[in-house]
Amino acid sequence: MTKNTTLADIANEIEALDAQLSKINDLVDLIGQPAVLKADEVAKALADAKDRFADALANQGEVEREERLKAFTDIRIVATPGHNLMNTPFMIYYTRKTWDNDAKESLPKVHECRGFAALDDAAYEYLVTVKPHLIPAEIMALAPGNAQEAFSLYFVGKQRGYVKGAAVAA
Repeated sequence: MTKNTTLADIANEIEALDAQLSKINDLVDLIGQPAVLKADEVAKALADAKDRFADALANQGEVEREERLKAFTDIRIVATPGHNLMNTPFMIYYTRKTWDNDAKESLPKVHECRGFAALDDAAYEYLVTVKPHLIPAEIMALAPGNAQEAFSLYFVGKQRGYVKGAAVAA
């Protein structure tokens, strides 16, 4: 059995093995013990192919994530103090390789946005997964140790106009 590595190849292999196993199981009554042995062999190969498919799928997600985030080199957050977290304006500056037509290559360029809601998806992912220590303490206080949850509570609070929970008292 060949060891295919792409998702499509592994999916095709799974289909073929599944069909082969079905045919062999139909022949067990006619052939007897040799068919049972062959069915066991194909079932093991099918299980192996499914495991490799799951691994390849997980690896593909990680490779795509690394590809999205490799263009980022820096992110900085500047807060202008407001009366509370809900009316504190944040300016986010991030450096990301961007195509330069004059240079005919991707060069680091500083981008800026006002507020986390305006932040590019990849820049948000970079902040939350690579640089979570740069997230303002006021936001992290909403869900200590969990940047995704903290931002979720922050965005809900922005929409609602107030935040709930222990962090409000702090």
